[in-house]
Amino acid sequence: MREKNDENNNSAYFYDKITHAHAYNDVKGTTNAVENLLNTPINFYVLINFKAFEQTVDAFGGIDLYVPFDMDEQNANGEENTIKLKKGWHTLNGEQALAFARSRYYDSDIERGQRQLQAIHALIDKAKRLNALTKINDVINIAGDNVEHNLSTTEISSAIKMFFNDDIQIVSHRIDGYDVMYNGVYYYYPRPLSLLYASSALRDNLDLPLPKATDLLNIYYQGHISIGLKEYRINDLLPKTIYPQVALTVMSHEDLLINLPEQLSKEDLKKDITVSNENRPDENGNTENNANNSNEQ
Repeated sequence: MREKNDENNNSAYFYDKITHAHAYNDVKGTTNAVENLLNTPINFYVLINFKAFEQTVDAFGGIDLYVPFDMDEQNANGEENTIKLKKGWHTLNGEQALAFARSRYYDSDIERGQRQLQAIHALIDKAKRLNALTKINDVINIAGDNVEHNLSTTEISSAIKMFFNDDIQIVSHRIDGYDVMYNGVYYYYPRPLSLLYASSALRDNLDLPLPKATDLLNIYYQGHISIGLKEYRINDLLPKTIYPQVALTVMSHEDLLINLPEQLSKEDLKKDITVSNENRPDENGNTENNANNSNEQ
C-alpha cells in the first residue's frame, strides 16, 4: 500500500495490515491494496456505513442468523455490553445483526469474516423471499449519505435486474494464512499457494490471463518483506535481494517460492483450494466447509 502524499512515488509502497489501507488513502487506498495483493483489478466498490447496514436490515424486518455462541457486544456507537445475543437461530434486527457481524474477540478475524458473509447471504435471502421490489425506494432513501460507490445508474439498474432474475451466483474464496507476530503486533500472512489460487480464480472469472506466481508481490518479495519499510515498488520491480532479508514465519514446504507452480492452469482451478462454502449454517448451526480447506494454518 501507499500513503496519499506518496501517490507519485513508485518506490514508496510498503507492507502493513490490509485493514489499515483506508486510513492511509481512503477508498482508493483500500482498492489499490486489494488490487496489489491479488494482482486483479477492482472495477467497482460500495462503501456502506454502520447506519445504512442497520437500517437496511430493519427495512426487511430483520434477518435470520445462527449465533454460534453467546455474545456480549458493543453497539454502533462503541458502547460496550449493550448487545446481548444467545446461542441459536434468531431473527436479528439491524443493531443486533451489526453486532453479530462485527464480533471478533471470541475467535478470529477469519471467523468474523465468515459471520459477515453469513449476514450478507441472510439479507439477500430475506430480500428474495419478500420480493424486495417493494422495498427498493426504502433502500434508496436509506442509502443517501450513508453509502459511497462508483457505480453508474445503468450499472445499478443492471445489478438490480440480475438480482430479481436470480442471475447472481456468489462464490466465496478463503485465503488461508499464517499467524505472525512482528515487533509485538499480530499480522495474518496469506499463504502463497492460497494467494495464487485466489488470484487465478478471480482473473479467470474476469477473462484475464492467469498470473504467474511471481506476478503476485507477496510471492515476488518472499523472504524480503519488511513491514513498514516504504521502499517497495509494484512496477519496474527491483531485485528483491536489495531489501532486508526477513523471516516473518516458517512456511509449509508447498508455500516456498522454489516449490510453487510457475503458473496454475484452468484444470488446476477445478480443484481450487480457496473455494469456501461455509456461509449458510444448517438447522443445527453447523457450517459446511469445503474439504480443500482442511490444510488451513
